[in-house]
Amino acid sequence: MKIAAVAYHCDRHPGWVAHEAKLDAILKDAAADLVVFPEYAAMEAALVAGPPSATVTEWRDLAAERASAWVDQFRHMAQIHKCHIVAGSGPVKTDKGAVNRSWLIAPDGSVDHQDKLLLLPYEREEMGLIGGDELRLFETSLGKIGLLICYDSEFPQQARALCEAGAEMILVPSCTDFPAGQTRVRQSCRARAIENQCLIVQAPLVGEVPSCEIIDRSTGRAGFFCPPDHGLPADGILAQGETDKPGPITFEVDPAAIAAPRLTGQAGNFSHWSEGLETVTPRQVPARK
Repeated sequence: MKIAAVAYHCDRHPGWVAHEAKLDAILKDAAADLVVFPEYAAMEAALVAGPPSATVTEWRDLAAERASAWVDQFRHMAQIHKCHIVAGSGPVKTDKGAVNRSWLIAPDGSVDHQDKLLLLPYEREEMGLIGGDELRLFETSLGKIGLLICYDSEFPQQARALCEAGAEMILVPSCTDFPAGQTRVRQSCRARAIENQCLIVQAPLVGEVPSCEIIDRSTGRAGFFCPPDHGLPADGILAQGETDKPGPITFEVDPAAIAAPRLTGQAGNFSHWSEGLETVTPRQVPARK
């Protein structure tokens, strides 16, 4: 199958027609079976004929009000281009509070979602978001897919739970404002690929959006990661884009071939997971005199 990871820049649009033209051009360029957009890409909904500036919570609430319109745009695009789309993520209001939600849309327009489980201090304290309470595994015509939204990828137990449940690939929409954050997420994605011997795809938000503090600056590099083993790249990188360059990076993948090292590889990270979790108390070694 052909997968596209989109390094995406949020723009201000005069209306939804202009926004749809932007999406249509990206999807034509990608020409993929599965297209992954980044975390907080849905903040762009608030920028459609939006105010020149607003507070963090005002931007959050406006994006949440327009979340359904954002999803409808991608439903239309998925049907036109006959592909699966991860429509990035953005704020959504629920009965419990506002969450950071990502959507997986099928070619027939049906929609599923995954809420971000673990939130950064900024999301908790400045944006007033709450974490999701359920990790989902999506069964699709492309295989079983897991979604880990940015920070969630930095915690091994999330990816492990998905892979033990049968995930054949994990998609990571991300948004990081500084290089340190991008490094954490990128290196975490590479580590999750090694631990679970599976495909990990990262799609980042990039560029600057003045006067919208939630996404005022973003840096990232799209990437496809695998376990470094027989028949796969020695550095574990299948494909990657240029840092902060918008646009789709596409790659033809076979998730089964990427997971083959689970049975025939030099290392057995997936099968040896439980052994690595065994509790060992370090022996204290006296300082040498």
